[in-house]
Amino acid sequence: MKSTEINAIYAAKVAEYLAAGYTINTNSMNGSQGEIAKIDFRKGDEVVRILLHKETIWGEHFHTNDAVVLTIGRCTEEQVINTRGFSRDAIIWNNRLEVIEERTFLQMGRWSDVDWYLEGEEATKAIEKNRSRWRNHFAMENEKVHPRKEYKDEASKKAILPAVRRHLGKPKMKVERIDTVTRTWDEDNNRYEYTVKTVGKNTVRLH
Repeated sequence: MKSTEINAIYAAKVAEYLAAGYTINTNSMNGSQGEIAKIDFRKGDEVVRILLHKETIWGEHFHTNDAVVLTIGRCTEEQVINTRGFSRDAIIWNNRLEVIEERTFLQMGRWSDVDWYLEGEEATKAIEKNRSRWRNHFAMENEKVHPRKEYKDEASKKAILPAVRRHLGKPKMKVERIDTVTRTWDEDNNRYEYTVKTVGKNTVRLH
């Protein structure tokens, strides 16, 4: 969906509260906390805010996604509930709202001007698919710059033997016990990693 559809969802929620007998509570709408939009309603002693704001959503492995969040929240602050007239002292803090309803629209894309959003499981699947493509792209690029290489020559085995001995705690290990040495690029730590496999099926990872 596009931002126009999110606006329509927001407008429908506003209309729902008006139809339910709530009136707009202008005296608590002063100031800005960086939100996209907000409208406050009152019905008796109940004060409700309908809020549209941006958030950064954290996922697995420290991945983040920009999102637009629609929050319907109840204000429980007495100084706001008890304020009458057009006093501007009644401030509703968005982070103190008692959440009644919330919908999160994740932005699809890596740039701030992308106007396409999804929510729920559909959004999660789309983001994972996109990240998978990027991972594959970077994997291919890294393979070009840092190609995987396997060593079976005697000189390479002798060069890495002291480190293998220390890792396995076998100071008298012979070079003949090393079967293969494989070099791969460790993207997370920006360095090469060496995987050593011995004749006895032990695996040693060194960097």
